Formats: sequence, C-alpha cells, structure tokens
Amino acid sequence: MDIHDSLRLAPALEHATHALGLWVERAFGDVGLTQAEAHVLAYLAKHPDAAINDLHVSFGHKRSTLTSILDRLEGRGWVRRVPHPSSRRLVAVELTEAGRAIGERASGALAAIEERVLATMGEAAIDDFLAVIHALEEELK
Repeated sequence: MDIHDSLRLAPALEHATHALGLWVERAFGDVGLTQAEAHVLAYLAKHPDAAINDLHVSFGHKRSTLTSILDRLEGRGWVRRVPHPSSRRLVAVELTEAGRAIGERASGALAAIEERVLATMGEAAIDDFLAVIHALEEELK
C-alpha cells in the first residue's frame, strides 16, 4: 500500500503549495520573486504599519527564515526596517516606492487567484477549507 493511499491532507496541501509557488515564479519571473517574498510584499502592501512580529504571526516562518526573506527584499531595495511608530521594542517593515509597486502587483495577483477559486467553489467550500487548515494548525501546536 502506497503511503498516499492513506494520506490525503498532507500530500494535497503540499501539492497545492508547490503549485502556487510555481505560479508565482511564472507570474513574477521578470523580477525573480519567490513565493515567500510575494506573500510578504503583498501583506505589506495591505498592512503598511506591520512589525516583523506581525509577519511572523501571519505566515509562521521560522524567525531565521523570515530574516532571510527580509534581507533579500531589503537588498533589492523593496523594503526597509525602521523603528516601529508605537513601540520601541518592535521593528517595523515598510515598503519602498519600488517595493510598493511589486507588493501591490503581488497582492492583486494573489487576490485574483482567490477570487477565481471562490467563484468556482463558493463561500461555503472556502469556509470549510479554512476550518480544516485551522484544525491542522491547532493539531500541530
């Protein structure tokens, strides 16, 4: 018996995540954006006062992974780390002008994918999917 005969959730989640990553590479090949970078830039486009901790909570990256992502984005001139406006203990991440253009492009592209899936599947299916994802996250804590 193949392990995939008894496992459905993990392989499907991995496959979908990989498919999204490949789509990002195709859609943003002109700027060499990775999936993780696209998600961070899209998040920052919608949350301009985000702290590094907000990114960590939103995506669940290891701190070292998130630092590497931010280092790459900062090296390209798309983000900068600045003192957080409301807490001396936090570091904020803000988009540069060039980063805002890429972030808004990423946000729009990801939103369009979600809208197409929503139109195909319907709100109830999306709610069920999110409930499964949240249950998985809780089980893994």
